[in-house]
Amino acid sequence: MPGDHKRTAGPDTTPAPPQTVPAPTSTTEILSHGDDPRRIGELLSDWLAIQMDQVDEAVAEAQTKAAAIPNQRVLWEMYGELMIRVFCLEAEVAELRKGGRR
Repeated sequence: MPGDHKRTAGPDTTPAPPQTVPAPTSTTEILSHGDDPRRIGELLSDWLAIQMDQVDEAVAEAQTKAAAIPNQRVLWEMYGELMIRVFCLEAEVAELRKGGRR
């Protein structure tokens, strides 16, 4: 019957690859198996604290820079003031040119 999918065989029995133990590295010589894991944890904790301090400084700097950016309303006000000043300056220049021709 079409659409009737029955599984007749069990799951695939592919053998798993053999597990291998990695060869000793330079870190094996630095940290032997007899070292106190609490000391290693303390070193890791100190390193992580230094990294987090750097992240905190970067975040504080970014927040300061973002706070200094004016919002859209302030930008439009500044643009409006600039346009009014340009208009007034153009009117003054035109008046001065008229006075110079007479």
